[in-house]
Amino acid sequence: MKRFLYPPAILLALSLSAIVGCGDDEDPNATPPATSPPASLTGPQPQPTPAQPLDASVVEPSDGVIELSISGTAFVGNNIAVPVGEPVTIRVTNEDTPTHSLRIAGVDGRYDTEDDAVTEPPSIGPQGVGEVTFAPSLPGSYTFRCDFHNTMGGQITVE
Repeated sequence: MKRFLYPPAILLALSLSAIVGCGDDEDPNATPPATSPPASLTGPQPQPTPAQPLDASVVEPSDGVIELSISGTAFVGNNIAVPVGEPVTIRVTNEDTPTHSLRIAGVDGRYDTEDDAVTEPPSIGPQGVGEVTFAPSLPGSYTFRCDFHNTMGGQITVE
């Protein structure tokens, strides 16, 4: 009986043709399965828990402005409600001695990402004032914090 010995080039060609022939059997015109819409279309992702307890009273905008103060290394007026689709300016007055900030986690539910809203200036010195315009297009809860003190925070409810 004769034995056939194939040179390596022939074996490689046969292997490649087998791989190329094993293509995708999916119909390119088929409708993809239904999936839930991305979070950015339905509302914000789950947000971090506010770092400090929320004030009992809810602060609402007056002429499109929310006045928020910082005292005793805490946000005063940290339970905020705003209407969906309307820009609101949050004015932060630092009545404390350390430097503070206000950063709102965006729809992704995480801090330090490109969808955050941050006061201008980002560092508010003692007796300083910073502002951030927040224009929520999706209802839900958004959390904010001070970037310098992990015990400070609050929540904005968008209705």
